Amino acid sequence: MRNHIYVRPARPEDRELFIQWTWNNVGRNGADPEVISYPTTFVLCAYDGDGPLVFMPIQQPLVLDSIAIRPGADNLKVATALFDLFKAAVTQAHLKGSGEIYFISDEETIQKFAGQQAFEKLPVNVYRAKLSDLEKVR
Repeated sequence: MRNHIYVRPARPEDRELFIQWTWNNVGRNGADPEVISYPTTFVLCAYDGDGPLVFMPIQQPLVLDSIAIRPGADNLKVATALFDLFKAAVTQAHLKGSGEIYFISDEETIQKFAGQQAFEKLPVNVYRAKLSDLEKVR
């Protein structure tokens, strides 16, 4: 049975070990201390017969996906609309208990908008797993 790895929610008694492992690896894992305090964050623990093996905090941020702009729309109106949509997303994040909002886009308008707002450009790669793709035969 020692070869099997299982996953469970982290328990209160895991707290000190989770904190120790997180901060001992902060140079590699890029841990953000605020994430654990977000109301929607939960922590999973992978374990084997020897106890905890890996802890993973999982947060539920809002992701602003893409935009569809009316052809020929005035740039100032588009900028105003983006700002209003961002404010609405902030309100939704508060209501849902999300601690972060992501805007993923390589579109020039979005890059300019994000740079003028509260967004920071992250120096990380972003990976996506679509659940519908997980069910496809490869």
